[in-house]
Amino acid sequence: MSPEARVFSSAKLIAACTLLSRITGLAREIVLNAAYGQSWIQDAFNYGFQVPNLFRRLFGEGALSAVFVPTFTEVLDRDGRDEAWRLLGRVTALLTLALVLLTIVLELAVLVIWWYSPGEAMRRLMLGLTAVMLPFMISICVLALLSSILNCVNHFTVPALSPIVLNLCNIAGVLLVGPAMSDRLESQVYGVAISVLAAGVLQLAILVPILRQHGVRLPWSLGLADPRLRGILRTFVPILLGQGVLLFNVFLDAQICTYLSRGPNQPETLSIAGHSLRYPMEAGALSAVNNATRLYQFPLGVLAISLATAAFPMLSRQAARGDMPALRTSLGSALRMAVFEGLPAGLVMMVLAEPIVALLFQYGRFGPEESIRAAAVLRWYGIGMWAFCAQHIVLRGFYSVKDTLTPMWIGCGLVALNQAINLSLVWHPAIRESAFGISTSMTSMLHVGIGLWILRRRTGGRIGGHVLVAAFLRTAALAALATGAAWAAARFGASWELMSGAAISARALRVFIPLMAAIAVYLVAARVARMDEVRWLVGRESRGV
Repeated sequence: MSPEARVFSSAKLIAACTLLSRITGLAREIVLNAAYGQSWIQDAFNYGFQVPNLFRRLFGEGALSAVFVPTFTEVLDRDGRDEAWRLLGRVTALLTLALVLLTIVLELAVLVIWWYSPGEAMRRLMLGLTAVMLPFMISICVLALLSSILNCVNHFTVPALSPIVLNLCNIAGVLLVGPAMSDRLESQVYGVAISVLAAGVLQLAILVPILRQHGVRLPWSLGLADPRLRGILRTFVPILLGQGVLLFNVFLDAQICTYLSRGPNQPETLSIAGHSLRYPMEAGALSAVNNATRLYQFPLGVLAISLATAAFPMLSRQAARGDMPALRTSLGSALRMAVFEGLPAGLVMMVLAEPIVALLFQYGRFGPEESIRAAAVLRWYGIGMWAFCAQHIVLRGFYSVKDTLTPMWIGCGLVALNQAINLSLVWHPAIRESAFGISTSMTSMLHVGIGLWILRRRTGGRIGGHVLVAAFLRTAALAALATGAAWAAARFGASWELMSGAAISARALRVFIPLMAAIAVYLVAARVARMDEVRWLVGRESRGV
């Protein structure tokens, strides 16, 4: 079996596991939205959860993973397992110590801000939930690091399934823990925050025995004299600062969403630089963006992230051996598959945005108006879906050749553009919170284009060349056919009055009939066009790019 075939086989396994975790994730979002609605309480929970989640992306899945995985793979391949475990133990010990100290500092900062904050209910709830969930970043960052090690030893199942624990704990927090604490919704939501902490402990308790089964050892020691650890730190610190800028961009999005949204019992205007302006958004804007984000990340996680996770160890090995032709071939194949999956998914998502939101979320305190708001954001995310998928492959390409600075500088250069788009469009009454979907899609497309242009120089040649361009054009044509099929099927079912409270079975038909029509047309057309991507999906050998 060729390296590409092994990657696609592993990617399908990860995708299957990720699909299960994403389904439980959607169940969690359904329960959360039904209980709290797209309201200021939901906004406060999303705000509080984003802080540990941002550090997870920074420490667990961002800079540290990008620096450590290629080094660990090289040590494992060259020096053997004992040396690899020793390095892992030292990195894990140092990471844990740094996270504990950081958590203490942030808890003190939140306490001070909460103590001196005005008596706005929404702001105080945001700060309170943030304080409760901050320790979660310790367990989730260590979990992400250890999961990447299991991937390096070709075990993908448990890491891909671990988010299920968080999702189930959150559901229990909404349905059981919260109601047991209070009858008031703004108090019940603390039960969900407590369930987040419990999930972090359970996830680690499940993962550690799996590590032992695969022979992974964690001889904890700071070992600051280790030259390999020092090399990781020298590379890690500037990347940490750089990616911190990128993640601060996400944090700014949340600040804009909350600061420019009119909360409960607030006046209709706010003061900016001495000028009185109407709030451009209403409470629930952050939740609308979050719901749309969850929905576009469902296919993204199942398709592109699974593919990138499976490809990264192989790309790192090829780069470590200096086999650049093989690296370019693998990158080209992975990019073709990412676009093959992402482009039709995004276009169909645009057509079915409102029926999808209504089917999944429109229950309890989540009404038709909330569906319209979230669907408007989701459509703009759909435009950039192909770029979101390709971006993960491009990033792994840079990381495999130990170039973690270039994608960071590209992203930093796009931060100003992202925020400029947000602040210029959010005031438009027809756009409002949809501005965040527009800016994210536009900057992701630019990130992919610039990244590929630079990456070809890092790898010493074209990544797929004209074959990649031709595959993209064929994929675009087939995706257009699939989208037309979805649109026609949706028009056929437009007489079903679903958005005004019809039965759930009717809502499901309005989503799944167009979706199945799109999938059938797309796969049949791709088979007729004899595209390599279809053979890769069913596990047959590829000819490469």
